[in-house]
Amino acid sequence: MKKVIFTSGSWDIINEGHINLLQGAKKLGNELIIDISTNKLIKSYKFINPIMTLKERMKIVKSLKFVDKVIIQRDFFDIKQLSKYNIYAIVLGSDWKNKPFPALTNAIKQLKCKMIYLPYTQSTSSSNIKKRIITQAVEILEAQNIRKNV
Repeated sequence: MKKVIFTSGSWDIINEGHINLLQGAKKLGNELIIDISTNKLIKSYKFINPIMTLKERMKIVKSLKFVDKVIIQRDFFDIKQLSKYNIYAIVLGSDWKNKPFPALTNAIKQLKCKMIYLPYTQSTSSSNIKKRIITQAVEILEAQNIRKNV
């Protein structure tokens, strides 16, 4: 029997936490479908555009061996889009647990699927990676200039 697991996100600057979530999600079923948010949707809740384009993010996520299908998320948990996949469970990181998310609650109810939270990887996040890049920006730019002049 096919057991479809679904998760969604921005997938901007893929990091160890993303990999942990996707590997854990894949172990829960035999097909893993990933929803990748459009830039417009990301901007609506993070108030900033992603670093990587949608096309870049899709190519990277599609290339991961434990991902079976990638779809575009224009709205949170679009029931019309998701209902055709017979989803067994929606999986998110535990950082989303206990956060009010009406679209998620509605999706679980309408899709009649389970909700599973996997442990959030505390040691890394895309936000922390972005902060490290900002902190090292001058050093990065200087290194690029040195290489150009060599």
